[in-house]
Amino acid sequence: MYDFTSLVKRHILKFLRDKTAVFFSFLSVLILLALYFLFIGRQYTSSFEGLEDSIKTPLMIGVMMGGILVINTVSLSLGVMGNIITDLEYHRLDGFLVTPVKRYKIILSYYLSSIIVTSVLTLMMWVLTVLYAGVFAGFWYGFDVILKVSGLIVFFTFISSSLMIYLTTMLKSVNAFGTLSGVLGTLIGFVSGIYMPLTVLGQSMTYVSSFVPFTHMTIVLKNVLLEQPYVALENWLHTGISNPEQVNAIVSDVKLIYGTNEIGIAGGPVHMMIIMGLCLVVSAVLLFFAYRNMNQKMGKR
Repeated sequence: MYDFTSLVKRHILKFLRDKTAVFFSFLSVLILLALYFLFIGRQYTSSFEGLEDSIKTPLMIGVMMGGILVINTVSLSLGVMGNIITDLEYHRLDGFLVTPVKRYKIILSYYLSSIIVTSVLTLMMWVLTVLYAGVFAGFWYGFDVILKVSGLIVFFTFISSSLMIYLTTMLKSVNAFGTLSGVLGTLIGFVSGIYMPLTVLGQSMTYVSSFVPFTHMTIVLKNVLLEQPYVALENWLHTGISNPEQVNAIVSDVKLIYGTNEIGIAGGPVHMMIIMGLCLVVSAVLLFFAYRNMNQKMGKR
């Protein structure tokens, strides 16, 4: 067990010591944060004149962080997986292969280190989000929401890490890994409706996005983050609109624009619990194929 934990510790420290790798792992998130704060976030609340900041800010934070936390699980896990490519290309893995450590431990150590780093850093970002909403907007998330989001972050990290380790084991060079890291976060941001609502991208794009697990992960997270702000918005609307049906219609439109409505798969109604179960199964299958790919590469050395 000591050899396995030592490998995990080695991968974690190797990633954290490389400041450039850490920075570029956060690059997609930083760009998205800048876009939201500069103009995207305001578009989501600009139609509500007179809306208090105590409601407006949580709405913007819910939409923004629902996507950012998901992208963070992708970009960070991929960044940590860079250890695999560098160890292969620079023959550092040869040192592990001459030791009595079993191969499955070597492979799983990369995977576990990615889960640990990604979960911890993403949870830290979630804590900062809670503090920001509380200090600057006077809106404090309930304890149940904090626990739900924290649990979802760990669950989504497992899914993202499984997909990223599979993609990484398909690559053969550091250059190819750098190219993938540069485009993946942006691509997922558009396809998953994080940069802009899927309603803007059209029905065809929504159809394609329904096959991407990160789309559904974003929807689930947004629904948890926006549960309280939606109630506050509905109560505020009731103060100015006497017709309950009109209020319900406005809230329904808001949910559609904010991207919290379930989209199923290929236009068909599929419950979110089933979709998350399928994502879990696919992640386990990809993890197996990643193990096979890595084992083959190690066998050639």
